[in-house]
Amino acid sequence: MYKFLVSFLLAFALAFSSSGYGQKKTSEQKIKEISGTAVGGESQSLEQVKQKAINTAKVEALRKAGIAENINSYTDYFRSETEDKMEELFTSDILSNINGTVKDVVVLETRPGFTPENQIKCDVKISCTVVKYKTTKDMAFTAEIDRVKSIYKVGEGLEFSVKPHKQCYIRAFMFTSESYVLLPNDYEQSTLLTAQTIHEFPDKEIIGSYEMTIEDEKLDRETNRLVILLLKQDLYYTGKINYKDITDWIMSIPPDERMIESFAFDIFREK
Repeated sequence: MYKFLVSFLLAFALAFSSSGYGQKKTSEQKIKEISGTAVGGESQSLEQVKQKAINTAKVEALRKAGIAENINSYTDYFRSETEDKMEELFTSDILSNINGTVKDVVVLETRPGFTPENQIKCDVKISCTVVKYKTTKDMAFTAEIDRVKSIYKVGEGLEFSVKPHKQCYIRAFMFTSESYVLLPNDYEQSTLLTAQTIHEFPDKEIIGSYEMTIEDEKLDRETNRLVILLLKQDLYYTGKINYKDITDWIMSIPPDERMIESFAFDIFREK
């Protein structure tokens, strides 16, 4: 686990409304009841098997709503939420290949049991809402993001630059054993990034650096992931600060309205 040692607080509240897109770029279909089944491996708990069953039900809900294209990408996406697969999610084409998402999941029924081979089995029924995108990725909405290194020493500062090809707003998140909102923050507010201009982060006139540290004294090295999200609209994340809720929010944004790039790096202690 780690945190940024900077002169601002990351616990802040901002107003966010998902209605900014209107109904032109997405449509929603409520699924009142859909089933899913999963069988666990030798080392999996009942709760893990239950989550697999929920994920299966979510995929079936997408099929029922008419989203069958690239269905394997949805399976990988839902699996990344619950099996600590963020590396796979952000370094693959999963986010580019899917045409909708699932929200408002309510588990209506859970039936645990065992297979004839004595493996844990779980059947669930859920209700949910399927969000279908009516747009595709804007191939011209890109940016050059530089200066993120692969290794940082404890105490060293994270810095990066962004040169967007279209004007946009920036959001940045950090993921490791904990999750953090990096941008915007109490001192670096959201501003419109002009196109074809290099923008430096952090703003040296406001914050010295995003200082790297490892909170767990038992660890000498820790892997982290920086996710940079560029948006055409000035949207704010106000949900719980965890990997699943943040990625769910990212996925609620139509693909032509966002650009995602991520970077993995290690922080280590000097001995």
